[in-house]
Amino acid sequence: MENLKLFTSHFAELTDKEFKDLEALFHPMTVKKMDHVLASGTYAKDLYFFSKGTFRVYLLKDGEEFTTKFLFSPCMYAELFSIRKLTPTFFNVQALTDCDCYKANFREIEKLMETSRNISRLFIKLYEHIYLNGKKRELSFILDSQTKRYNNLIAENPQIIDQIPLQFIASFIGVKPETLSRIRKKSNEE
Repeated sequence: MENLKLFTSHFAELTDKEFKDLEALFHPMTVKKMDHVLASGTYAKDLYFFSKGTFRVYLLKDGEEFTTKFLFSPCMYAELFSIRKLTPTFFNVQALTDCDCYKANFREIEKLMETSRNISRLFIKLYEHIYLNGKKRELSFILDSQTKRYNNLIAENPQIIDQIPLQFIASFIGVKPETLSRIRKKSNEE
């Protein structure tokens, strides 16, 4: 769980005891490439730590997949809307590469947050990070062209082209695969 220690250090400094208490809540999961960690229609109750691998979050509408997020390890993910509203999730989380995954019961994490100021700080900073990234994506869909969204995605995550099928990238930036081909061709010519 060295990746968990590295990941948490970006958000808060935990004592050895705090880290051990947090680490003890996570249990390994068996997830292979193209498996789903979470499926729409299920009730979410866990926080996931992705130690190794690449994932996508998507939803289905009228049989069409809409990719809303890519997750590059190490990272954490929880479907908070489902957890808080006690409703089935709309989202699917799919492994796009081989991966190492862990899950912890979200309620147990919250209990730990109540007993540790540093762990509470960790999750506040993590939620803030997630919120800001969501706002950045929202603004990008309003302010940026499809080409700019693609170029920004590649600049921020150069490994994406090698790890993620182009149809998922197209869905993420809000275009059809044939439009992405034109965008890529034009970007390569420049």
